[in-house]
Amino acid sequence: MPTVDIGAATIVSADRVEERVDKSSSAVTVIPSAQIEKRSRSGLAEVLRGTPGLDLYQTGGPGAQTSVFLRGATPGQTLLLVDGVRVGDPSSTDGSLDLGSLVATDIERIEVLRGPQSALYGSDAMGGVIHILTRKGEGPPRVSLLVEGGAYGTAHLRARLSGSADRLWYAFAIDALSIDGFPRYGYRIARPLTIGDGKTPLPPLPRNDPTNKGGASARLGYRLSEDVAVEAGFFGYDSAIRFDNPYAFSPVDVFDPQNHQHATFAQLYARVDADMFDRALHNRFTLFGNVTNRDVWQARSCYDARFNSYNCRRGFRGERRGFEYQGDLALGDFGSATFGARNETESVHTSQDPVPPTKFRPIDAAQTTHSGFAQHKLTLLERFDLSYGGRIDAVDQNRTFATWRATAAYRFEATGTKLRGSAGTGARVASLFQRFSQYGDPSLAPETSLGYDVGVDQALFEERLYASLSLFENSFRDLIEFSRAPSCSATQIFGCYYNVGRARTKGVEFAGEAILVPGEWRVRASYTHLSAENLVTHRSLLRRPRDKGAASVIYTGVPGLELEARLTLVGPNPDYDYIFSKRVMLAPYAKLDLYGDYKIDERVSLFARIENVTNARYEEVYDYGTAGRSAYGGVKFSW
Repeated sequence: MPTVDIGAATIVSADRVEERVDKSSSAVTVIPSAQIEKRSRSGLAEVLRGTPGLDLYQTGGPGAQTSVFLRGATPGQTLLLVDGVRVGDPSSTDGSLDLGSLVATDIERIEVLRGPQSALYGSDAMGGVIHILTRKGEGPPRVSLLVEGGAYGTAHLRARLSGSADRLWYAFAIDALSIDGFPRYGYRIARPLTIGDGKTPLPPLPRNDPTNKGGASARLGYRLSEDVAVEAGFFGYDSAIRFDNPYAFSPVDVFDPQNHQHATFAQLYARVDADMFDRALHNRFTLFGNVTNRDVWQARSCYDARFNSYNCRRGFRGERRGFEYQGDLALGDFGSATFGARNETESVHTSQDPVPPTKFRPIDAAQTTHSGFAQHKLTLLERFDLSYGGRIDAVDQNRTFATWRATAAYRFEATGTKLRGSAGTGARVASLFQRFSQYGDPSLAPETSLGYDVGVDQALFEERLYASLSLFENSFRDLIEFSRAPSCSATQIFGCYYNVGRARTKGVEFAGEAILVPGEWRVRASYTHLSAENLVTHRSLLRRPRDKGAASVIYTGVPGLELEARLTLVGPNPDYDYIFSKRVMLAPYAKLDLYGDYKIDERVSLFARIENVTNARYEEVYDYGTAGRSAYGGVKFSW
């Protein structure tokens, strides 16, 4: 599970500047590269599991649609960054990116920043920020090759090259994963299931639902002088999966091989860092762009003018481009100031093939956001850290909104205690789909939130024991919902998007780590209690379990060997049965995983894992299957 290395880790997400994590006033979890390497073999989803305040849901195994909920916020209300660049899919319903398609190429660390962060990061950062930072090459050339195989026809390859020479540094990586998988819908589900009509029994499950995905990352930098450096980066993936359609009204369509998706994502950025005034002012200019393409083929999902169904392909293309400036000014005894401006344009284009002689309405739309932000940080009495700041975002032909954030922390150096608190507002602009699709409303107001947290971080016995506790609450207003409402136009017969929702989330987060026997035994644990309520219906929000936690025991008593047993516990979880249109409660479950790594020498290491040791039957999404007991193993070569 994720940990915080309070002695060495640095963070960027909290205040947009690098600082030791123990100097931050925010609730943040840093996942280091060693943990990412161990858990990222099937993608990034497993890396994030166990992070306090974070929930992940996959609709049927690796590669499937994966959504993230941070402190109860929706996927579209959680901002994802890669190397400081906003990542999302402007063509998706809520603008979020499917985490199931992501692969881990060469990641240095992941920072999970919890609570409203729109004052520094703008739209979408209502629940928090997940920041993925890829490796920056350093030192002599280093090469590694990882190969792995195992259950469900899994084959995995990862290769990396990094290093530096004089003023040049570089890092390149590729990752390829192929999984035969298992049927996504109905696998290991004991109760009787039906197709979309609610009457016809589900047909026999297919042999598998394969996933094939790959990714690449690259960072290349050059220091022109002591004060100026340039950098360019690339991050991308390609994902092909087969999925099931349980809502079909014909049994042959549920598991039809026609149901498949191909998705690609590519991101490029160029960056200049320049110091001025004897390094009192650091300037950063970033030019960025990314594009997401999704093609979805589905059996009998399109209709002609007479409502006759036929097979078709739907295409979704989302683009994002823009530039950003950030300045960091040292103010001496008066702390430091961070300020900047950003211009970003999002666009979406949808298509359908074949196109019938009906009223199919492709979406061709764009919106540009102009932003400015500023923050002041200072330390009083050498122990009292304060920050406050704000941001203004103006969306062309839409709304202008302002957000703010303030933090405070006091460090008791003698006892290793830090008391911290933060308060701020969040906002999310309606997605292009919600504004310009046939169900949309171009005048939708931004979703907004007000949140705060208080917490304590404690390190004892020369950092052999570390614990972090946070209490938080968030209130959401003007949430965008979809239904058949009076505000819908005459042509929106199936429903429309409108602002009406209100919600509140509050809870407790805990993370801790203890070294029981130096060099041999240590333990980690995390726990989240969450209350998430829809204030309009006064019912709990779906897919937000009230209680969940994880605990690990790690043994490193033999040179080169590391063994870990990890237990994940999830309490009852509310979900929805879309076939019978009713709420359901998923049963609680416990899942045990075992990991082993053995470093033979400096060049060769072996690794293995057994997931779901007890073969527990559980569901993350109602009626969608999860893997049974499964074993994997591989070898890594480094030179």
